[in-house]
Amino acid sequence: MPQFDTDNPAYMFFRPRPDNPARYDQQTSFFSDQLTGVAFIVGGNGAGTTTAALAKVAHFLMNTPPPRRDTPFWIIGESYEQACDVAWKEKLDGMRFIPEQEIDWKRIRWLDSKQGRPKTVPLLPWPDNPHRNWQLEFKSYKQGRRQFQGTSIGGFCFMEQFPWGLLQEVHRGCREYNFPGSMMAEFTPIDPGLSVRLQEMQENGEIPGDPKKREKGKRYMPKGWAVYRANTECAMEAGQVNMEWFESFFGSMDEAERQVRMIGAWGNFEGQIYPTFNPFVHNITSDEVFSRDGDFPLNVQHRRAIDWGFSEEHAFCALWGYWFPDTHSWVIYDEYWSNDQRLTVIDHLGEISDRWEWLDDAHHGMSYADPSRIDHIRIATRLNEYPRANGRTAKPISLQNAANSVYEGIDHVR
Repeated sequence: MPQFDTDNPAYMFFRPRPDNPARYDQQTSFFSDQLTGVAFIVGGNGAGTTTAALAKVAHFLMNTPPPRRDTPFWIIGESYEQACDVAWKEKLDGMRFIPEQEIDWKRIRWLDSKQGRPKTVPLLPWPDNPHRNWQLEFKSYKQGRRQFQGTSIGGFCFMEQFPWGLLQEVHRGCREYNFPGSMMAEFTPIDPGLSVRLQEMQENGEIPGDPKKREKGKRYMPKGWAVYRANTECAMEAGQVNMEWFESFFGSMDEAERQVRMIGAWGNFEGQIYPTFNPFVHNITSDEVFSRDGDFPLNVQHRRAIDWGFSEEHAFCALWGYWFPDTHSWVIYDEYWSNDQRLTVIDHLGEISDRWEWLDDAHHGMSYADPSRIDHIRIATRLNEYPRANGRTAKPISLQNAANSVYEGIDHVR
């Protein structure tokens, strides 16, 4: 909630909710982290994504020296009305996120002065340099991509979902300065088509350090980018959302829609088989996976698993994992995934054979496969006899039929 300094009420101090990753609530991390890339805060309706993002904008502008006169900082909404009414009238000016005495009121350019909707809001120069200042500029997605090309800017904040190509054009405008903490976006992922790219990037993680392990066609999270979450229920418990509204609004929804509109779950509702899976809790870093000076821990047992799939809807998939015999805790450390219709089973199996060395020792056990394709299992065991398009020979993969007890398997993973 906003907190005002009683000695100087023009300055607003935003106090984000403490992080609770297990409940998908990370306002503090989003507000505090100074990333070199884009920070996304994805959350539910009323979860405080807009407030956190615009407070972060104000904090950046008040603490970062501008590089030139009227350095643009873009606030981009679906419409001018949204950008002006929510970002400016309600937050930046209305809640005094930007102190009144820091605004160059005489130089404001108005879209509609009667409605209080500015086009540009210049801030006053910094005391030590009278020729350099920030300038807020309000933009609309509806302007089209061309209107966002070429301009050099100091930072940006997207409000609500946006076309991905627009982000690329705006991000390109930060090439001169690339200030840490200057690029952000906030939204509730109601439209899966607008968020699928970010979803894939988050699920695949950061770009691997070894280029050889970067899978062709796979989208990775660029270094310095991150996704944070905000939970409407946490906002309600903190007194920031009315309880009666919360119960009325969410009470009429099914569980899938509720997860999108409460915690910002990705809108295609994937993961419903394992609803308790939480990437902020269950995902680990590469340093934890390779905990022994860049190598696997001692005394773990490695396994591989293959699921045959050869269509757009059902991908060919393989997983690599290890488990600790004492605790039976699993770590899944790699995935091969492809729905490329041009590839044969020999191509897929060759990629799997090449990906990780599978030693003939006590730590590398059996690989398991969907038992529905006996012919493919037979090919895997004689893989060195089959020609590959790249001319290389692949080592055979010893496969065993997996138990095809679907529901028992799901319960076991749960």
